[in-house]
Amino acid sequence: MDRPRKQASLGEYDVIRLQDMVFQAKHGCSIAEREVGATFTVNIELFTQLRHASITDQLEDTIDVADVYKITQKIILGPVKNLVESIAGSVAEALLNEYPQIEAVRIRVHKDRTPLGGPSGGYEIEMLLH
Repeated sequence: MDRPRKQASLGEYDVIRLQDMVFQAKHGCSIAEREVGATFTVNIELFTQLRHASITDQLEDTIDVADVYKITQKIILGPVKNLVESIAGSVAEALLNEYPQIEAVRIRVHKDRTPLGGPSGGYEIEMLLH
Protein backbone atom coordinates (compact mmCIF):
# COMPACT_ATOMS: atom_id res chain seq x y z
CA MET A 1 0.00 0.00 0.00
CA ASP A 2 1.51 3.33 -1.03
CA ARG A 3 1.60 6.03 1.60
CA PRO A 4 1.63 9.69 0.67
CA ARG A 5 5.16 11.07 0.74
CA LYS A 6 6.03 13.92 3.01
CA GLN A 7 8.05 16.80 1.62
CA ALA A 8 10.77 16.86 4.29
CA SER A 9 14.28 15.59 3.58
CA LEU A 10 15.29 12.45 5.46
CA GLY A 11 18.07 14.52 7.01
CA GLU A 12 15.37 16.27 9.04
CA TYR A 13 14.43 13.03 10.80
CA ASP A 14 15.93 11.13 13.70
CA VAL A 15 17.07 7.56 13.15
CA ILE A 16 16.58 4.34 15.08
CA ARG A 17 19.04 1.64 14.01
CA LEU A 18 18.78 -2.09 14.58
CA GLN A 19 22.09 -3.69 13.72
CA ASP A 20 23.30 -7.17 12.88
CA MET A 21 20.13 -9.16 13.46
CA VAL A 22 21.04 -12.70 12.40
CA PHE A 23 18.65 -15.38 11.11
CA GLN A 24 19.06 -18.83 9.56
CA ALA A 25 16.68 -19.35 6.64
CA LYS A 26 16.34 -21.20 3.33
CA HIS A 27 15.53 -18.47 0.81
CA GLY A 28 16.87 -18.61 -2.73
CA CYS A 29 16.14 -19.51 -6.32
CA SER A 30 18.00 -22.81 -6.45
CA ILE A 31 17.11 -26.12 -4.86
CA ALA A 32 20.53 -26.19 -3.16
CA GLU A 33 19.94 -22.79 -1.53
CA ARG A 34 16.60 -23.98 -0.21
CA GLU A 35 18.04 -27.23 1.12
CA VAL A 36 21.22 -25.91 2.74
CA GLY A 37 20.00 -22.49 3.80
CA ALA A 38 22.10 -19.48 4.68
CA THR A 39 22.74 -16.90 7.33
CA PHE A 40 20.91 -13.62 6.74
CA THR A 41 22.16 -10.54 8.56
CA VAL A 42 19.75 -7.60 8.66
CA ASN A 43 20.37 -3.93 9.47
CA ILE A 44 17.48 -1.49 9.62
CA GLU A 45 17.29 2.29 9.89
CA LEU A 46 13.95 3.84 10.79
CA PHE A 47 13.57 7.54 9.94
CA THR A 48 11.14 9.19 12.35
CA GLN A 49 10.77 11.94 14.95
CA LEU A 50 12.05 11.11 18.44
CA ARG A 51 11.76 14.45 20.23
CA HIS A 52 8.45 13.67 21.94
CA ALA A 53 9.72 10.30 23.22
CA SER A 54 12.89 11.95 24.48
CA ILE A 55 10.73 14.21 26.65
CA THR A 56 8.08 11.74 27.84
CA ASP A 57 10.42 8.76 28.33
CA GLN A 58 7.49 6.48 27.42
CA LEU A 59 7.77 3.44 25.15
CA GLU A 60 4.40 4.17 23.52
CA ASP A 61 5.84 7.46 22.21
CA THR A 62 8.50 5.77 20.13
CA ILE A 63 8.97 2.64 18.03
CA ASP A 64 9.42 -0.52 20.07
CA VAL A 65 12.58 -2.13 18.71
CA ALA A 66 11.56 -5.50 20.14
CA ASP A 67 8.47 -5.36 17.91
CA VAL A 68 10.61 -4.37 14.92
CA TYR A 69 12.76 -7.44 15.58
CA LYS A 70 9.69 -9.69 15.81
CA ILE A 71 8.25 -8.34 12.54
CA THR A 72 11.61 -8.87 10.82
CA GLN A 73 11.97 -12.36 12.27
CA LYS A 74 8.45 -13.39 11.23
CA ILE A 75 9.08 -12.43 7.62
CA ILE A 76 12.57 -13.92 7.34
CA LEU A 77 11.56 -17.16 9.02
CA GLY A 78 8.25 -17.23 7.14
CA PRO A 79 7.47 -18.51 3.66
CA VAL A 80 10.48 -19.04 1.41
CA LYS A 81 11.22 -16.30 -1.10
CA ASN A 82 13.40 -16.43 -4.20
CA LEU A 83 15.06 -13.02 -3.82
CA VAL A 84 16.78 -11.15 -1.02
CA GLU A 85 15.15 -8.05 -2.54
CA SER A 86 11.74 -9.55 -1.79
CA ILE A 87 12.71 -10.23 1.82
CA ALA A 88 13.96 -6.67 2.31
CA GLY A 89 10.93 -5.14 0.62
CA SER A 90 8.52 -7.23 2.69
CA VAL A 91 10.17 -6.22 5.96
CA ALA A 92 10.30 -2.53 5.03
CA GLU A 93 6.66 -2.47 3.88
CA ALA A 94 5.51 -4.26 7.05
CA LEU A 95 7.30 -1.69 9.21
CA LEU A 96 5.92 1.26 7.24
CA ASN A 97 2.41 -0.18 7.56
CA GLU A 98 2.75 -0.97 11.27
CA TYR A 99 4.20 2.39 12.30
CA PRO A 100 2.69 5.43 10.56
CA GLN A 101 5.23 7.68 12.31
CA ILE A 102 8.04 6.12 10.25
CA GLU A 103 8.84 8.32 7.27
CA ALA A 104 11.24 5.87 5.62
CA VAL A 105 13.00 2.55 6.18
CA ARG A 106 16.51 1.77 4.98
CA ILE A 107 17.20 -1.94 5.14
CA ARG A 108 20.29 -3.97 4.33
CA VAL A 109 20.08 -7.74 4.03
CA HIS A 110 23.27 -9.78 3.69
CA LYS A 111 23.18 -13.43 2.63
CA ASP A 112 26.36 -15.37 3.43
CA ARG A 113 26.04 -18.30 1.03
CA THR A 114 25.35 -17.62 -2.60
CA PRO A 115 25.93 -19.65 -5.75
CA LEU A 116 28.38 -17.25 -7.39
CA GLY A 117 30.69 -19.88 -8.87
CA GLY A 118 33.65 -19.17 -6.59
CA PRO A 119 34.73 -18.08 -3.13
CA SER A 120 32.76 -15.14 -1.81
CA GLY A 121 31.58 -13.48 1.37
CA GLY A 122 28.04 -13.55 0.04
CA TYR A 123 26.10 -10.57 -1.16
CA GLU A 124 24.03 -7.77 0.24
CA ILE A 125 21.23 -5.52 -0.95
CA GLU A 126 20.16 -2.18 0.45
CA MET A 127 16.76 -0.60 -0.09
CA LEU A 128 15.24 2.69 0.98
CA LEU A 129 11.44 2.76 1.08
CA HIS A 130 9.26 5.75 1.90
